[in-house]
Amino acid sequence: MKLAVTIVQEASQAAPFVLRGNFEASIKKAAEIGYDAVELHIADPSEVNLEAIQTACSLHGVSVSSIGTGLAFLRDRITLTHPDADVRKEAIKRMLSFIQFASKLDCVVIIGLIKGIIKDNGDGQHYHQLLNEAMLTCIAAAEQAEVTLVVEAVNRYESDFLNTIEESIIFVDRFHSERLKIHIDTFHMNMEEDSAGANIKKAGKRIGHVHIADSNRRYPGKGHYDFSETISALKEIGYSGALSVECLSLPTPVEAATGAHHFMRGLL
Repeated sequence: MKLAVTIVQEASQAAPFVLRGNFEASIKKAAEIGYDAVELHIADPSEVNLEAIQTACSLHGVSVSSIGTGLAFLRDRITLTHPDADVRKEAIKRMLSFIQFASKLDCVVIIGLIKGIIKDNGDGQHYHQLLNEAMLTCIAAAEQAEVTLVVEAVNRYESDFLNTIEESIIFVDRFHSERLKIHIDTFHMNMEEDSAGANIKKAGKRIGHVHIADSNRRYPGKGHYDFSETISALKEIGYSGALSVECLSLPTPVEAATGAHHFMRGLL
């Protein structure tokens, strides 16, 4: 397993992204701290200089583990299940651009908030129909581009669909694609899972990405989450992807990144 840290150019201070500002500078800082990879959080790939990111990663010896798509929802308010058909088309178009962007970086693409929530659609049956149609389109593009999509299990206070690993297993199995996997997050698991270790083992090879934050969404070691159980279960299922630190940037971004790295290296 490799350690990654989330980086973002601009976001609310309440958002759980660690290193902030210029991407190239954050990539350099992540490498200096000792991270193996970075997770890019972007709203629209067309606004990002891909070549500059590739150059910075090559220069500093890190890779891109993953692309977070949540800013497309937070900034532009687009979702795959939006009641407005034009907004849905834009969300699918954006997802396809994320997939092509990821194909150049050999990384996974996260599907979290961009999937939308049932209450915003207003019709559960319609929501599931729209999400299934959108996922089929995205999966087909991901298979062609050889990119893995990971659907995030998010706690009930932020999402009203796919809160647990068990629900996520049922969802991804429906599509019968090796390019669709489950994305777990220790912050959300702390609220939703009856046994994080057992449920990770149940998911097995379906696990495609992991977010790391403590129970209070501070960096690991600042709360009460049992990371040793999670790491043990991930090792047992042979998970070899990234553990990506997605936590509040407190007390400062660099202190959060450094503290998380020190704690997680100790466990690994």
